[in-house]
Amino acid sequence: MLKFRVVAALSCACIFLGSSVHAAPLNDQVQGMRESARSKFLGMLVRQSGAECKQVQRTFFQGQADKAALWNVRCSGGKGGDFGVVMLDDAANTVRVLPCDQLKEFGASACFRKL
Repeated sequence: MLKFRVVAALSCACIFLGSSVHAAPLNDQVQGMRESARSKFLGMLVRQSGAECKQVQRTFFQGQADKAALWNVRCSGGKGGDFGVVMLDDAANTVRVLPCDQLKEFGASACFRKL
């Protein structure tokens, strides 16, 4: 079971977001990005989890559930696949990356469908 907690999410977010990352939850910052920056950032989070994601084909904001924002990422190259990036609304900007079929614990039934 691929289930990772991306510890370095906040420090990595600073690369893309600058020092303003402390002003708002991580999800708010990601929503404010242009698609190209969002794809790079979410792809980096997926790769940091240990999953293969050579190129991001698509990102999708699935919605919010239980103080967590859910993003979907479709990767190509290597093993590729679809992943859920869960951003918890906490002071540490905790991020978890899971294969889409494991998002049920966050109230999502399938990736790329609104909650």
